[in-house]
Amino acid sequence: MTTHLAAIDDSRAERVPVIIGIGEVTERVQPEQIGREPLALVAEAIRIALQDSGAPPGAALADSIGALELVNQMGWRYEDLARSAADAAGLHAAHARQSPVGGNMPTKLLGDLAQRIAAGELVAGLVCGVEATASLANAGKLKQAPPWTPQPPAAQGVRRPDFFHPELLKYELFAPVDVYPFYDNALRAHWQQSYAEAQAESGQIGALMAQAAASNPYAWLPQARDAAEVATPSPANRMVGHPYTKWMVANPMVNQASAVVVTSLAHARRLGIPDSQVVFVWGGAGGAEPRDILGRVRFTEAPAMEAVLRRTLHVNSLDARDIDLLELYSCFPCVPKLARRVLGVPADRPLSVTGGLVFFGAPVNNYMGHAICAMVRALRSGQGRTGLLYGNGEYVTKHHALVLADRPAPELVSVRNLDLQDELDTMVRGVPAVETAYNGPSRIETYTVKYGRDGTPERGIVIGRTTGGKRHLARVTDAAALAALVSPSHEAVGLAGQARTREDGYTYWEQA
Repeated sequence: MTTHLAAIDDSRAERVPVIIGIGEVTERVQPEQIGREPLALVAEAIRIALQDSGAPPGAALADSIGALELVNQMGWRYEDLARSAADAAGLHAAHARQSPVGGNMPTKLLGDLAQRIAAGELVAGLVCGVEATASLANAGKLKQAPPWTPQPPAAQGVRRPDFFHPELLKYELFAPVDVYPFYDNALRAHWQQSYAEAQAESGQIGALMAQAAASNPYAWLPQARDAAEVATPSPANRMVGHPYTKWMVANPMVNQASAVVVTSLAHARRLGIPDSQVVFVWGGAGGAEPRDILGRVRFTEAPAMEAVLRRTLHVNSLDARDIDLLELYSCFPCVPKLARRVLGVPADRPLSVTGGLVFFGAPVNNYMGHAICAMVRALRSGQGRTGLLYGNGEYVTKHHALVLADRPAPELVSVRNLDLQDELDTMVRGVPAVETAYNGPSRIETYTVKYGRDGTPERGIVIGRTTGGKRHLARVTDAAALAALVSPSHEAVGLAGQARTREDGYTYWEQA
C-alpha cells in the first residue's frame, strides 16, 4: 500500500486521522444453541481490533483511547452497554456512549471521531457495534431465557416508530419489508422499467454482493448465487413483499460484532504501528429525509441521499470516477439502485466489498461497522486506493457517506464530517396532505403486497392519490385488484380505481 507517509511531517501528522485496527466476530450458532451475549461478542471484537493495530503489548494504546462510540444495539437491553464494553476491553479512560438508531451511524461515528482528531480534540477513539439476534431467535423457539446480563425492566415491550403518521400504524406499515416496496415499485415505474427488467437489476446487484460475501470470512451466508437465483421465486427463495424475494431482503438474524480503532498518524508513529496497518480517513457528510414516509414529497427520489453522496465527493475533491471501491447500503434493492444512479455507476459493477445485508448479514444498525472493516482490508491489500462508504438508516431516511483511502486527504488538516440537515430541511416542499377516510376516484402512487409463507399474495396496501392530489392509504383484498398489483406484464403504478371507506374504518381500493 503506497501511503506517502514520509511526506507528512510530525506536526501535520498530529491532525491526520487514520484507522489502525479492526476486529470482527461472527458466531454461528446451531438451532439448539444460545450463544454468547452481545457484551461478550463486542468485547472480543474490541480486543481483536487492538491486537490488529500491531501496537506493542501494553497499556499505551488502550489508555490513549478517549472515546468509545457504540452503535445502537437493539436486540438485548443493558443499563449501559457502551460503558460495560469499554471496561471489559480495558478501555477505562474512554468516554463511552451508545448512538441513536440508524444504519448510517457507523460511518457517521467514524467521521465524527476523525474530525475530532483532525481538530486536535482527540488522540484516539473506537467505533464498535454488535447484535446477537440469532441467539435471541433460537431462545424464542426453545422457549428459554438467555442466560445473559439481566435486562432493565423498561426494556420489555414491542417498539413501533413514534414518528410515523397514524395512518401507517393503523395499516400496520412499520416493518421495513412493508415500507421499502413503496420505493422499489414507484422507482420501477419512474425509470420506465418492466417488472422483468427491474427484477433483473435487483438480481444482478444481489449476485455481486453474494460473490463478495462468499469471500468474506465473517459473512453469515458465504455462498455465491447467480442473478437468476436471487431474482426468481422458488421454494428456497419465496416472495416476501412485492417485488422482493427472500434473497432481496436484509437478514437481521445474526450474531456479529465489529470494532474499529482510529487515531492520528503521529500517535500511530509513537506507538510503533507499522505503515502497512494505516488507512486514512477522509471527509464525509450526512443528512436525513423527513422521518415520516408520508411526509416525503415523492417515492421516486431521495434528495438527502443525493446531497450526501455529492457533497462527500465534493468535500474530498473527488469525482465518482476516482472511487475504486464501493460499499452502498443494500438492505433492500431500492437503496443501492438509487445510490448507484446518483454516482453514475453501472449495475454490473460490484457495489459492496462486504457482501450486503442479505448475504453478509444485517446486524441491525451495525452493518456499516463491518463494511468499514472490509474496506480497510481491501485497501490494505491493494484492491484499490480509494473507497466510498455509504450507510442508510431507518426507511430510506438517514444517510451518511465517508471516504477511506491509502493516502492522506488532499487538505490534511481539513477532514470534515458535514451535517447537511439545515439545508436539506429547506428542500422539503409540496408534500401532499393525507386523507384519513376517502370515498371516490383514486390513482395508485405506489403500493406493496404482503405474501404468505406459501408464496401467494395475501393482501395489498396502496398509497393512492385523490382527485384533489391528496394521499390516502387503502387495503387491497379484491382478487382482481391483487392480481393487477402483482402482474409481471402490466404496471400497477398509475392504475385508476375506486376507494371506499368501510364500517371497519379502513379504506379499500378496487380497480376501475
